[in-house]
Amino acid sequence: MTKSSLELSKGDWIVHSRHGLGQVTGTDTKALAGVSQDFYVVRTESITYWLPKGELDSERIRPVANNEAFSEALEILAQAPKRLDENFRRRLADIHDRVQACSLKTKAALIRDMYARDVEKDVHVNERKILDTLQDQFINEWVAACGIDPETAMDQLRKALNLSSANLKRKKSHF
Repeated sequence: MTKSSLELSKGDWIVHSRHGLGQVTGTDTKALAGVSQDFYVVRTESITYWLPKGELDSERIRPVANNEAFSEALEILAQAPKRLDENFRRRLADIHDRVQACSLKTKAALIRDMYARDVEKDVHVNERKILDTLQDQFINEWVAACGIDPETAMDQLRKALNLSSANLKRKKSHF
């Protein structure tokens, strides 16, 4: 299915680059700045958002991935990580740019790279929150798309990440 042919109905599942997995719960019309606009109402685990019907071609929205896509993502997660910038501001800007990508492969690579940084160094609280959110979104989509058990999905994610960071120098414990 191409993005331009994406049609949504109540009950459909989609993935938003920021909000992760969500289910269309209906439609709504709202007047914004005096202009009436049609929206899909999308419910995620934590929020409800209104997606303009005209934005289905957006790079921020994609259909839920399939088993093959998750197999490819696991391969990416298990590969050697790429170093993130040492400068906090540049690193955070890069992370935010990569979060905007709605691609499962891009998110898998970002999870791997952020996890590796966390193995080697103490990460900023903002980075920790982003990493936790990305992992949760990955697991939630995998569970919904492939019917995998959440614990099994988490175990496979951990194994892939541990494999990718096996040769890294671990940070010293503060305690």
